[in-house]
Amino acid sequence: MPHANEPEVEHFIPVKPTAEKLEYAELVSLDFSTWDQGPEAIKALAEKLNFAMRTQGFFLVENHGVSIEEIDRQVDIGHHVLTKTPLEEKRRLEGQMKKQGNYQGFKLRNYWTIDQGVKDQIEQYNWNRDLSLREHPSTFQPFIPEIQKLNNHVHKVILYRVLTLFAISLGLPENFFVDKHKYETFDESWFRYMMYFHDHNAEDMQKTGGVWLKGHCDFGSVTMLFSQPMASLQLMDHFTGQWRWVPYKPGAIVINAGEMMEWWTGGYYKATIHRVCQPPADQRNQDRCGLFYFVVPNEETKINTLLDESPVLREAGVERRFEVGTEPTSAMYRAARIGAYGTSQIFQNKGSGVQEEIVGGIKTKHYN
Repeated sequence: MPHANEPEVEHFIPVKPTAEKLEYAELVSLDFSTWDQGPEAIKALAEKLNFAMRTQGFFLVENHGVSIEEIDRQVDIGHHVLTKTPLEEKRRLEGQMKKQGNYQGFKLRNYWTIDQGVKDQIEQYNWNRDLSLREHPSTFQPFIPEIQKLNNHVHKVILYRVLTLFAISLGLPENFFVDKHKYETFDESWFRYMMYFHDHNAEDMQKTGGVWLKGHCDFGSVTMLFSQPMASLQLMDHFTGQWRWVPYKPGAIVINAGEMMEWWTGGYYKATIHRVCQPPADQRNQDRCGLFYFVVPNEETKINTLLDESPVLREAGVERRFEVGTEPTSAMYRAARIGAYGTSQIFQNKGSGVQEEIVGGIKTKHYN
């Protein structure tokens, strides 16, 4: 329930957890309630993160300071924004993915191609952590104070703690990654309300093999997904190539690493391969609504393997991802990836196995 000074909003009723027996990934969980217990407790969390990143690339964060009630409230707001904003206002505030290489604003359905000409049924509203930078839709504006409070906590507390653990796990100064994701320094990281509408027909699902969004790696440093009851997210095991379902954990945040973290670590930590699929039969014919935070480093940050900085990476014998002086900036690769995703030629025909394309001068893979 909202506080007395917060506006009411209709409640989005999610699906009940599936009763079907699925092959779930066994994810490591980091309990942030131990954070204030001292350096040894933080070191233990960093060791768990290292294990998770070396084996799966996904992990959970629990007791992070955002309550289940606050998460449900944000999902309600997201559902309100995505279903109650007039279409003409959505079009006026549509994101300029191709022109500007960022997602800020609405992404309407049927923008991306999934496979063989099948269009997506995904709608989004994306915003920067600094809500003063752009105009927001009328449906979003009444909730700005509480959304800004959420932005601040997710970035300054949860993200900073996650980035600190990444640094400790690699033998780097604790603030190494935090300094490359400063809250006050501009970048195009984006929060997102996203709905997967269940409007795919049987013919489309046959063409895509039941996939709503084909296998890929996020391109940033990390992605944060507030866990959802609908079973639709799958991750690929790096060792076996097998897809496994991501389990629902009420109140938890699912964290996955993106390509930039893989570059920083020379593949010691791999970007997470994941996809979104049609849910089990007992969850179909209902919509999926959720809250996300996609994180990229500050705009001018250059990303290359940290061989000079990290004794852990030197001992592991990883190779530098780019020749020194040729490494991309965060802004350059972000704009290239957003501009190309779901609209390039590779998405038009039937995909099989691993498909590759060059984006921003860098080889990008899609997994079928």
